[in-house]
Amino acid sequence: MVVVVAFALLALGGCSAGGEDDGSIRVVATTTVLGELAQNVIGEAGEVVVLMPIGVNPHDFQPSAQQVAAIQKADLVVANGLGLEEGLNDVLEAAALDGVRVWDVGPDINPRLFVEAPDADEHDEGLLDPHFWLDPMKDADAARLLAEHLSDIAPDRDWSAGAAAYVAELEQVHQESIEMLAVVSDADRKLVTNHRAFGYFSDRYGFEMIGTVIPGGATLANPSSSELASLVETIEREQVPAIFTETVESDTLARTVAAEVGYEIQIVELYTGSLGEPGTEGDTLIGLLRANAQRIANALG
Repeated sequence: MVVVVAFALLALGGCSAGGEDDGSIRVVATTTVLGELAQNVIGEAGEVVVLMPIGVNPHDFQPSAQQVAAIQKADLVVANGLGLEEGLNDVLEAAALDGVRVWDVGPDINPRLFVEAPDADEHDEGLLDPHFWLDPMKDADAARLLAEHLSDIAPDRDWSAGAAAYVAELEQVHQESIEMLAVVSDADRKLVTNHRAFGYFSDRYGFEMIGTVIPGGATLANPSSSELASLVETIEREQVPAIFTETVESDTLARTVAAEVGYEIQIVELYTGSLGEPGTEGDTLIGLLRANAQRIANALG
């Protein structure tokens, strides 16, 4: 299902998150991915407004005054809740204290810990990984839980039907991903990525994250020369054929690393923190998941 979510409503200076007070449910989602998930569950029974524009890195986002006001008027705010939206933390905490219903999805879907990795440091070891949406089965859990939250707000409506239909789509793309990734041997299931966003994906499909261009679980750190040199050594030792970059982040550092590798290595772009532009492979969450699996299979298979 392709769903058009009101990504630009706030940015264009239009009406607030709830629009007219017509009794429909009013949901504000922080990221494009969460907005897509929410709209698929809600369908035509409510309005979903997404704070972050397409292509924006959630780690870097800062809300406008109008977006803060929209949060205050929402029946439900859907957020990641595991430190993904650093620039929204204070706003969401204040809204919750004011009585706004804020649901942090991440803590409720059995999140994983950032595991020890070559680029791990004392600042992010032990933290919970916020990138759960790259695992379709975690998205399915989130859809079911969202239906429960909506039922608490508007118990006169059946929210489970929309959730069930979307869960079926997510389960299908999960099976498709298994089939696509079957071409990658166990020995070749090694990922070098822009940052540590693919832990849930790796856990679900049997991959190992052996290195990242940017250290840590966010995209805000700057790697040192020694860290980049160590990554080059890891790539060469493991004979990795590709570095996976992101649509929401520059690939300049990844290309710098690739230029130092002693053989030709691919640079392959994946969808991470945002849906793609309309008309691209990743313009829905289902499309994002499918495109990532296919690109990884093509690069490593």
